[in-house]
Amino acid sequence: MTVPRRSDALRNRASIIRAAEELVLRGTTPSPARIARLTGLGQATVYRHFPDRRTLLLTVAREHLGLLVEAAGRDADDPAAFRALLQAVMAYQVSMRPLVDALRRFPEPDRRGHVRRLLDVLRGPFDRSRAAGHLRHDIVLDDVVVVLTMLQAAVDLTPDPRRAIPVLLDGLFLPEPDRAAGSVRR
Repeated sequence: MTVPRRSDALRNRASIIRAAEELVLRGTTPSPARIARLTGLGQATVYRHFPDRRTLLLTVAREHLGLLVEAAGRDADDPAAFRALLQAVMAYQVSMRPLVDALRRFPEPDRRGHVRRLLDVLRGPFDRSRAAGHLRHDIVLDDVVVVLTMLQAAVDLTPDPRRAIPVLLDGLFLPEPDRAAGSVRR
C-alpha cells in the first residue's frame, strides 16, 4: 500500500522540479545546492525527493513529455497540428540544452526509454499528418529521431541553432501546393 504524500511534500517536489527547469533554461545543469538556494529548501529535502541528478533530470524530461501529451490531445483531430507539435519539441531541445546534453550521457536504457516515450507521444499526430498528405510519402516516424539528432548537431555547432528548425521541418513536410498531389518536389 502506498502512503499518500503530504501536501507540503508535494509542493516541495513541484518546487524542486520548477527550479531544475529554471536552471536548465538559464543554461546551468541543476545541482542540489543550486536548487536548494533557488527554492529556499534544504539540500536534504532535495535529496529526499531526488536521490541523484539522473532521477531529477529524468523527472523533468517526463514532465515535459506530459505537456506534449496534453498538446497532442488538444489538437488530436487536426492533421496539420503535427508540424506545430514537432516544432515545439525542437524548440524545447534547443532551449533545454543542458538537460538534453545530460540525457545523452545517461545509460542507454534511459536514453532509449526517453526516445520511445517521445515517439509514443508523436505517433498519433504523425500518422494523422501523413495520412492527410502533409508529410512526404517516404517519411517514417523513426526519421523524426534522425531529424532531432541533426538538430542536436546544430545546437552543438552553430551560434543560433533555432535557425535550423524550419529547415529541418521543411525536409519532412510537403510544400503547400504539393500536398494535394502527394508528391515531393524534385
